[in-house]
Amino acid sequence: MIRVYKNFEKVPTILNSDNRKEAFDKNIQSKDYIDKSNLYKVTSVQNELAKIYHFKCGYCEKDIKDEDIHIEHYRPKSRYYWLAYSWDNLLFSCGQCNRPKGKKFLTKKCSNLYAKEPFDDIHTLGFKYDKEESPMIINPEKDDVLDDIVFDKNAKISSHNERVQYTIDKACNLNRNGLVENRIKLFNALKRRVVKHIYNKDIIGLESEIENFIEECTIKSEYYAFRYFILKHVTLFFENRTIQKVVLKVIDKNIQTI
Repeated sequence: MIRVYKNFEKVPTILNSDNRKEAFDKNIQSKDYIDKSNLYKVTSVQNELAKIYHFKCGYCEKDIKDEDIHIEHYRPKSRYYWLAYSWDNLLFSCGQCNRPKGKKFLTKKCSNLYAKEPFDDIHTLGFKYDKEESPMIINPEKDDVLDDIVFDKNAKISSHNERVQYTIDKACNLNRNGLVENRIKLFNALKRRVVKHIYNKDIIGLESEIENFIEECTIKSEYYAFRYFILKHVTLFFENRTIQKVVLKVIDKNIQTI
């Protein structure tokens, strides 16, 4: 659920094609999504989204190069049928996050109905709708909530931000067993290596280990938000004072890269 950066003006050509316009018109006439071919779901769109999202699910950050890839509609196409081919409504996610999200789209204000917006305008309507509707689900392309995300020692995620918590619990089930296990495995692997260096009194090796972990802590990394949180909350994850001291020293030296 970290922020990704999409160029909303660089719309894939195929989403502006004549047959998408034709499908849009049919949806409008039917007042429903009736496109049995799912014309938003094409290789060129998927490839572009994959690059933008670094091949990670926009919600759980799981690497999905070889997983169940979904082109997800932020605003569900069943309700917002006129946004089915909208570039700013298409996100990259895994099936395990997209399936529970489904048709959910709770808003604090009234939901928009189709107001005769032309096909040429659909790719940026989301910005206007966000102000009018105040959606509860986080949009990884527009919301930067990294510092609102909290993990406990068991790698379970939570937040004091009600929208983040809603996305975690109600929309995408971001504490499902497989995700929590993957996150805690990531930390346990680091902890084993760190403890080994301490046991061998290898402080230089320990410093190198932490530097490597910091270097791997980039937005392209799987579970970046969890990696980032570990580095920001060392004393929560490491109880040994010697480890804390060394890790904090290395972090302080590399603070600009985190």
